[in-house]
Amino acid sequence: MGVNRCICRNVPFTQIALVAREVGNDLAKLSEKTGCGTGCGMCLPYVKHMLRTGLTTVPVLSHHEIAELMKGQQVPPK
Repeated sequence: MGVNRCICRNVPFTQIALVAREVGNDLAKLSEKTGCGTGCGMCLPYVKHMLRTGLTTVPVLSHHEIAELMKGQQVPPK
């Protein structure tokens, strides 16, 4: 089982990946265009993982993996 979408906004990672091809891997721009990460924010480390790996279904991450992915990352405004 894996994570394949922003649950709050029901935005599939496949759609976010397509938008990233247009605007780049900037989370703020992706959030602005897709709404991802603007609800609970739990998808943000998964979106970052998707952007780094190209996987649109991301394995469930450990707390340590999430912390590493989110180091220095500001959460996009809601």
